Amino acid sequence: MQLMSRQGLIGAIAACWGLLMLLVPGLAWADDAPTSTTMPDLGISEITDSGAISSEKVSQFANAYIGIVDLISGRSEELQQAETAEEYNQLEQELEAAAIEIIQQTGLTPPEYLQLLTLADTDTEFSERVATQIQDIEQ
Repeated sequence: MQLMSRQGLIGAIAACWGLLMLLVPGLAWADDAPTSTTMPDLGISEITDSGAISSEKVSQFANAYIGIVDLISGRSEELQQAETAEEYNQLEQELEAAAIEIIQQTGLTPPEYLQLLTLADTDTEFSERVATQIQDIEQ
């Protein structure tokens, strides 16, 4: 992923969320993500309390985000070219497994990643922290 403006990153975060959910709708871990506004795994009482998220968590999220964006952009053409439902489903399962592996390699759990992705899409302050971290990683 190349360096981009904050607005571009926010759009990319939203696009990544949409692509991840569209390309991999059967994600087993998506069903495990908490539906309330609490974030017990992160020790944060409210999802809107983005200032309480540690720099380490932001860094882990940024690294996972970059990995998943690269994964999706590298494999999306394969999904579009799948000729059968079976082929599509196989690719979908491979993406799911690869996404989970990327997330876990950063030290996050899949539910934590989804919580942070949602927050990055809805909280300007957190989006800016993520954008800064991604730019630092990319340099």
